[in-house]
Amino acid sequence: MRLVSPMLRKVVYPAMHYGGWLKKSVPGDGCLVVNYHGVIPSGSYSRHPFLDDNLVSSTALQKQLRFLKADYNVIDAGAFRGWIVKGGNLPSRSVLVTCDDGLANNLSDMLPILQSESVSCLFFVTGESCREQAGVLWYEELYHLVATGQVPDQDLQAIFETDGLNSRQRGVQATWWSCVMGASRFKRSLRAEKIGLLRSVCKSAAPTLSEMRWTLLSVRELRQLAGSGMSIGAHTMSHPVLAQCTENEALREIIESKAELERVLAQPVWALAYPFGTPATMGQREVNLARDAGFECAFVNVGGGAVDASQRYMLARTHVTSGMSLAEFEAHLSGFHTRLQAAVRR
Repeated sequence: MRLVSPMLRKVVYPAMHYGGWLKKSVPGDGCLVVNYHGVIPSGSYSRHPFLDDNLVSSTALQKQLRFLKADYNVIDAGAFRGWIVKGGNLPSRSVLVTCDDGLANNLSDMLPILQSESVSCLFFVTGESCREQAGVLWYEELYHLVATGQVPDQDLQAIFETDGLNSRQRGVQATWWSCVMGASRFKRSLRAEKIGLLRSVCKSAAPTLSEMRWTLLSVRELRQLAGSGMSIGAHTMSHPVLAQCTENEALREIIESKAELERVLAQPVWALAYPFGTPATMGQREVNLARDAGFECAFVNVGGGAVDASQRYMLARTHVTSGMSLAEFEAHLSGFHTRLQAAVRR
């Protein structure tokens, strides 16, 4: 797939997109789900393209939403909930729009575009957004701290109790991910202490994370987002790699996020998005925990194509990245890209 990807992106997908073949490949039943992580705020600058790849420009978001409205049927979270719980039929080529993490730019930059296009979105936020003081995603801050190069590998290994770190050979991203996996094994309070320790070590070198790109929604902003007519789902309390947590800690992350969000919003929170949402970060145990916690459905962050009600705790989503052309966006959304990958692997 790597060898043919440039041809797929530049030739095959555009031909299928403009010829209308991708939308014709979508089954008549089921629902497509697209997932964002926010919009690059105006005035923001990229410190780490690796992290910013999850965000899209305001122009790209608007183009994608207009395309979906023209060629697909965008539904709101209420319609999706009714379908997933009660069954029945949705319009052909239905699409649900979702967004993970609850960054402040979801309100400041993403919401105005959604409203101008009359599109509803299901936002998945962490329990951190139930606080008056907005914080940042701990794993994004960790990337900034690791990327300073101020902390020797042996100190990172000691802090996060992980082995085999060699940032010179493996690179910043691999070193950071090893630290994320190690940090996810700690309880929230201990993980926060460890990040705080690293922050103090890097104080002279680490950039502050105060701009809208990095901060999370505060409880006031969360209520404003919900009050605008957008739907809110849970994304755990602190966004750890659930597969690395003990079962009790994973359950606590899941069930407390539901309770906290319902407390501050005074409305049911019926949907969960697993943090990171890949086969390497969650599995059947997390599916069982989501069901036991009382969620009606749960989403992963991989895949594409139509989902059905039988997959209600492993609902696939098209993960939108910054470099996607409209043709590539539809190839992933329609499920063609996923089916092609599966065929190549066989």
